[in-house]
Amino acid sequence: MKEIKKWPLGLFVLDLLGAIMAAIGIMGFIDNGGTDELLLIIVGLCLMLPLILHILKLLPSADSRKEKDKLDGEH
Repeated sequence: MKEIKKWPLGLFVLDLLGAIMAAIGIMGFIDNGGTDELLLIIVGLCLMLPLILHILKLLPSADSRKEKDKLDGEH
């Protein structure tokens, strides 16, 4: 039976806020190229990082996949 994992809502809120901040920063950087906009881009990307790390943590590693394949081959 497959295990159902719940996604944390807080990480989605952070990701959405970070995406909005990064988009505003990119649009402002294209418009006038200031350092404030560059800071918005960096902060926005940093806010998006926790969801990315959470998704990567949920993915099975290559070693565990090899081990599972080896166990499946024995049966």
